[in-house]
Amino acid sequence: MNTMFSTQALRLAYGKTLMDDGSSLITSDGYTYELPHGGYMVGGLAGETRIPLDICESNLFHSVWLQYAKQVRKLIEANPSASYAVGTWVNKGCIVFDVSERIASSKEAGEICVDRGEDAFYDVDRNISVTVLKPNK
Repeated sequence: MNTMFSTQALRLAYGKTLMDDGSSLITSDGYTYELPHGGYMVGGLAGETRIPLDICESNLFHSVWLQYAKQVRKLIEANPSASYAVGTWVNKGCIVFDVSERIASSKEAGEICVDRGEDAFYDVDRNISVTVLKPNK
């Protein structure tokens, strides 16, 4: 386990978002972060923020990421046994910010996605987004 404080995590998140099209840094205390190992990340715990790539310079990214880190700390206070992440990814020319929760099984991750109205979850081991089929209503 290679933990880092939020300032280091933020720098890593910015670099990974720009170079790898996304980042997910997990925390169980809201102050130290690490790259997730295993499991499935399911978003939808906070409203997404989308910022066009051409205006999302490092200071803006920093400010928005720290706001999401505050939301993570509030979630941890309410449910200290869970692990949450500040997630970012690039989609349609924008950097997207969200808060996600680590889920142990892909089946449960898919069910939670449907409940939260999410389109996909992130498979940490395979490094891919998994699109969820939504039931017909």
